[in-house]
Amino acid sequence: MSDLLKTHIENVLEANYATVSKTMQRVEDYEAQGRRVITGGQIGEDSWDIIDWRTNEILAAGTDGLAGYAAAGTELDPDGTWIHLDQILEEDESEYVETPGLPEGLAATIEDWVLTGDPEEIAAFIGWPLEKVEEYQAEA
Repeated sequence: MSDLLKTHIENVLEANYATVSKTMQRVEDYEAQGRRVITGGQIGEDSWDIIDWRTNEILAAGTDGLAGYAAAGTELDPDGTWIHLDQILEEDESEYVETPGLPEGLAATIEDWVLTGDPEEIAAFIGWPLEKVEEYQAEA
């Protein structure tokens, strides 16, 4: 059973790494086109922010609801060239990792642990260097 678990864990890490790599390539492609990648949005009932994804700089924030958010977006990006990271992530959605012989529910639970769990535990279990596990666990 441990070989099956190890294989599934490795497959999850490799799939995550491939997805993150594709996302990073898309970000770089958008940036090469002169587009700015942003994050943020509604963070409370009326609160919002707009953040530069690359620098983590807060470009704008407010408490005037969706109307204020939209107005700030239009003012900051009048040509509509910015792209929200969520749009890029939707383009590069990862696929569910299946490992024959492993029940789907158990596979999903292991996937959650692999992507959010302690990298030292994971590295020790599968025999990978810690740095590699950390790199393959990374998010965009």
